[in-house]
Amino acid sequence: MNKNFETMLKYQEYDIKLKRILDSLEKSDANKRMEQVRVEFNNAKKTVQDSEKEAESVVSYYEQTAPQLKEIESKLNELINNAESVEDIAAFIAQLESLRSKLTALEKKVAECRLASERIVRSYQEANAIGHKMLGYFNTAKASYSELVKASEPDIAMLKKQLKALEPQIDEETMKKYKSIVKENKYPAFVEVRLSDGTYSCGACGLQLSQKNTSTLNENGVCTCETCRRIIYKR
Repeated sequence: MNKNFETMLKYQEYDIKLKRILDSLEKSDANKRMEQVRVEFNNAKKTVQDSEKEAESVVSYYEQTAPQLKEIESKLNELINNAESVEDIAAFIAQLESLRSKLTALEKKVAECRLASERIVRSYQEANAIGHKMLGYFNTAKASYSELVKASEPDIAMLKKQLKALEPQIDEETMKKYKSIVKENKYPAFVEVRLSDGTYSCGACGLQLSQKNTSTLNENGVCTCETCRRIIYKR
């Protein structure tokens, strides 16, 4: 095995250590709690926004209805004030009957507006209260997560520094293969061959190497697993 490949393995070692630290931070209870609270907060926020839009719709609807009610009231007053004879009273009753259905419909709409308004206010207040509570929970979880990150920062910085120093020592093709494999979240990307009962198999997925891959491995010291695509090496 050449020096370039040994350097690649050292790079992989540091990269895996860095990934484990970052994974532990991501899977920490504090980070999970932050994500959970963020979802609940966003749901509450959406409810508040939806309530505001619905309230605007109710107000607009009521504003359209109110003038119609005033118009009916004005007509009724006019009829009452001008009714002087039996004929006028008969005409008043006839017109009153024609307005009755319209008035009933408008009263129903106003009642619906009132009920909708009460429901919107309750929904808004509940969501607003949840939002404030979730914000407090989030800040607590964030403080805990920040402490974890702070404790890990020296190790993260050191590993990143080591990776940065090693990368220029590795040939471009090898590094390209490595990054292509780990992009699929396959760690380690380069694995040592496994020897059992005289046969070779992949050190990661365990698949027995084909005759062709065995020959390639013996000849070049490396081959590509036909199943998991990792690079198999032999010391």
